Amino acid sequence: MEGSCTVPNQQRLNIAALVSGMMKGAIIGLVSMLTDIRNYSNAKGTGQVFSFNLADEDSEIRVSVFGTNLRTHHYLCKNATAVRVSGGWLKASNSMYNSTDNELEMTLSVDKDGVLVASNEIVQQRKAQYIKIGVLSTFTLRKKVDIRGVISSTMAQREIQTKRGTTTNLANVTLVDDSASSVSCTFWADSASLVNHWTVGDTLEVQGAQVQEYGNDISLNCTRANVRQYPANDSDLTEWFERAQSSQQIFEPVQKTQSTARPPDNQKVRRDTFVFQCSPEMFASFRNVQIMQVCCGDDEIIFSRDKRGGDVSLGQMESTPIAGPSHSTINEDD
Repeated sequence: MEGSCTVPNQQRLNIAALVSGMMKGAIIGLVSMLTDIRNYSNAKGTGQVFSFNLADEDSEIRVSVFGTNLRTHHYLCKNATAVRVSGGWLKASNSMYNSTDNELEMTLSVDKDGVLVASNEIVQQRKAQYIKIGVLSTFTLRKKVDIRGVISSTMAQREIQTKRGTTTNLANVTLVDDSASSVSCTFWADSASLVNHWTVGDTLEVQGAQVQEYGNDISLNCTRANVRQYPANDSDLTEWFERAQSSQQIFEPVQKTQSTARPPDNQKVRRDTFVFQCSPEMFASFRNVQIMQVCCGDDEIIFSRDKRGGDVSLGQMESTPIAGPSHSTINEDD
């Protein structure tokens, strides 16, 4: 399993295009969030397992590798520039353990059909898509985002006790930007020590922060994020922040909205539902719309309003009736 590998007859897939079931093809990407090998024992037997996030140019996915002796595979993931994975099984992701945005995750049994090898193909890192802090309320909880801001306050690393009775380290910084908004960024465990090197006025770029809530405010869990600190006075935000401080500008914490809120615990997100994420201000634009047309390349989907109520019913796509529930509800009183 060691060494580089090129498989010209095997289709290379994009991670973003994967679907549930056996993966027919291979994905190639860069490894991050590699865990240690651990032993397991269940009704199916005993063995070893480790996991990692695999990222290509556009997306990423969590991969769990199973086998009887995984030292070689683990060493490969730690040292290879890129890896090729094939023969995996794709299933719905478990949000308790999955730090990616992908709705799917992969299990790979290297003792059966799973293949994990080094690859000599070039994989570019995902390009950051930085957003303004002020729009964080438009993202759902657990969504991963990229932000760029200036530290307005810090809370040094400290040891706390968790609900499970264990102890861990915790640290916080507050970031602000020219959207006149602020957000608290939390660093747990080993990542908490990073805050010791930062001070007010430093500019941070954070890739892959996870949207969370604290009270009525939005916060960001940056424990597994990639964080870049700009050298002192080497950022275009430095001069802006100095002017903001001089004018005593007020930065409002980003508050959670209905679109941000987590679904009730007893309400599972339907996997046959496609969600259009819009800002709350957009709702008024839909009140008088009777027909909505969504174009996807050469295909289209038509939504028509049910005048008997406030529903929007799903029409046809390529003249083929859509199976399953025919409509979803818009509450006109919102």
